[in-house]
Amino acid sequence: MKKRDFLLIISIILISAVLFFVRESFIETGETVLIYVDNKLYKTVSLSESCEIDVGTNTIVIENGYAYMKNATCPDKICVNTGKINDNSRDIICLPNKVMVKITKKSTLDAVSG
Repeated sequence: MKKRDFLLIISIILISAVLFFVRESFIETGETVLIYVDNKLYKTVSLSESCEIDVGTNTIVIENGYAYMKNATCPDKICVNTGKINDNSRDIICLPNKVMVKITKKSTLDAVSG
C-alpha cells in the first residue's frame, strides 16, 4: 500500500466521521407524537405517555419514549417494519391507509410573535 492510498483512506474515514456527527447534532429527540390520518391531524400525544391508539386501519403504540406501528391492514406492512422512532429524523408512513406518525420537539412559544 502506498502512502497516498493510506492518506486517502484516512481522509475518507475522517470526512465520514465529521458528516456523521454533524448529522447527529441536527437530530432532536422529540417530545410530541403527531398522528395524521388522511392528511389531517388526528391526535397529538406526549412521547412520555404510554398508550395504544387505534385509528381504524392501524394501531400506534407509544411507550418508553418511543412510538411505533404495532399493526396495520395494509398488504406490505412497511409501516409496521419501520420500527420505533423517538426523534425528528424519520417518520412512520402507511401510504395505503393514509396514516403518518411524526415526532416533533414541543415548541416553547404558544403564540405567533411578530
